[in-house]
Amino acid sequence: MSPRWLRALLGFAITIVVVLAGLNLYVNLKPAPKARIDQPLINLMPAAPEGWTAQDESIADTPEELEKVEGVLHYDDAVYRIYKSNQTEVGVYIAHWLPGKFSPAKVGAHSPDTCWVHNGWNTIQRDHAVEHPLANGPLKPMETGVFEKNNQRVSVIFWHLVGGTPMHYDLEGWNNGIIGRIQRLPTLLDDFSKFGLDQRKEQLVIRLSSNVPFDDLWADPGFGQFMDKLSRAFDLYAQPPANDTATATKVVGAI
Repeated sequence: MSPRWLRALLGFAITIVVVLAGLNLYVNLKPAPKARIDQPLINLMPAAPEGWTAQDESIADTPEELEKVEGVLHYDDAVYRIYKSNQTEVGVYIAHWLPGKFSPAKVGAHSPDTCWVHNGWNTIQRDHAVEHPLANGPLKPMETGVFEKNNQRVSVIFWHLVGGTPMHYDLEGWNNGIIGRIQRLPTLLDDFSKFGLDQRKEQLVIRLSSNVPFDDLWADPGFGQFMDKLSRAFDLYAQPPANDTATATKVVGAI
C-alpha cells in the first residue's frame, strides 16, 4: 500500500476516534434524566391481599443476589417479598437501577435465563412477549417460563423495563467476564439502534416466581387485586388505567 493510502487511512481513523470521543463527551456532560422512583422499593410494595400473608425476606439466597455479590449487577436498590395463601407461595423480586448506572444490555444479561440456569435450574418452558389483561387494562408484554431444580418446579413471569419500555435479549446462557462481553456485542449494537448513544435510562427488573402455574393464579381475585396494585406502583400497565388518579412512581427526582 502506498504512503498516500496509508496517510488517508490514518487520517480517517483519527477522524473516527475524534468524532466518537466528542459524542461520548457530549453524552456524559448532558444531564441524565431524573428517576421516576424517588423512594425505597419496599415502600412501594403492595400489602398482602385479603386471605394472604406477606413476609419480607433477605435476597441473599436468590440467584440475583449471588450475581450482586460477584460484582456483576450493581443495582441501586432491591427487595424480595414472599406472599402466601394456603399452600400457594409467590415470591416478588424487584431491582432498580438509576439512570446512567448500567447499560440495558448488561442488566438484560441477568435474567432467569442466566442467573437461574447458572445456579442449577433447568428451563422447562420459555415464552417471550406474553400479553395478559387485568380488570383495569392489559399489562406490558412479559417474559414467562417454568424452571426446575431438584424436582422443584417454579413458574416465573418477569419484566425488564428500560425507561418504562419492556426489553428482551434473545441470547440466553450468558457468561460473565470477557466471554460475556463478546456475547453481548450484538445486543449492544441493538441498544444503539433503539436508544442511540445516550443509554442512561432508569431500569427495573420485576420477577414473580410461584410454586403453582400462573394460569391458576390469574383466576384468583386476590391475586388480581395484588397485581393491579403492583402494576400501578411499578408501571406495568400498557396504558395507565382510566381510574388511576395517583401514581406511586412520579418524576420527582432521584433516590
